[in-house]
Amino acid sequence: MQSKGGEMKSKTGGKVMDGSNIMELVENEKVFSNFVDHKFQELDRDCDGNLSVKELQPAVADIGAALGLPAQGSSPESDHIYREVLDEFTHGKQEKISKTEFKEVLSDILLGVAAGLKRDPVVILRMDGQDLFEFINSPTFEPEMLSLFSEIELPGGSLQDYIIKAFEKLTVDQGMPPATDPWVANNIVEPVLKSLHIDPQQPVSQEILLAEFKRAAERVAQHLKEQPAIVAHSQNTFDGSGIKRLLSNKFELDKVSDIFLIVY
Repeated sequence: MQSKGGEMKSKTGGKVMDGSNIMELVENEKVFSNFVDHKFQELDRDCDGNLSVKELQPAVADIGAALGLPAQGSSPESDHIYREVLDEFTHGKQEKISKTEFKEVLSDILLGVAAGLKRDPVVILRMDGQDLFEFINSPTFEPEMLSLFSEIELPGGSLQDYIIKAFEKLTVDQGMPPATDPWVANNIVEPVLKSLHIDPQQPVSQEILLAEFKRAAERVAQHLKEQPAIVAHSQNTFDGSGIKRLLSNKFELDKVSDIFLIVY
């Protein structure tokens, strides 16, 4: 089912972003111009009618965050991508850019977003712990978890190490935000495990692991109930390789820049 904004409802109750709302924004000259005016005014801190490299940084940071990149300065590889994005706005120079130039580049990027979402829609899910609670209390919980445990190979790993790996193997279909995501790991999984005071010397057996993991999963579900997490979920796995290839080719970026997902 499609809504007026070009979003579609998924079977799981999430919203499917298929790019049509972004396309409508860019193709409506009046609406898009107003959108650009607002963003430009927000970024133009010195009100001189142009954007300096420094003033463009928040826009570049938004793009990086939407791509799932770590903060600037975290790694040479991600910093290279940030620089490439900035160069698309400044054409590789340190000069200021006008509103017209800003609008042209933003239009290219957003049209690329729309094209990418059309090919690979993203489901926006609000995870409130309900699905995770249902999974924990379902008859399939024990056999599924025992199967996942058998896939984990951590010679010398502690009980907590095994629990973390088990969380990483759960999916959004089971009600778990991706535990491999640094934000989820730092703000949900790690605080929960810390609150459980798991004995690092406790032996790892399937019986103990199942009991302790269930206890941890129940805490995570309760955490999500109190502080729901918003997850952008795609069936395709993003590893960043497409971005680096795309940003290395100016023509490809202009015509096919379908990786960027900007949330303003």
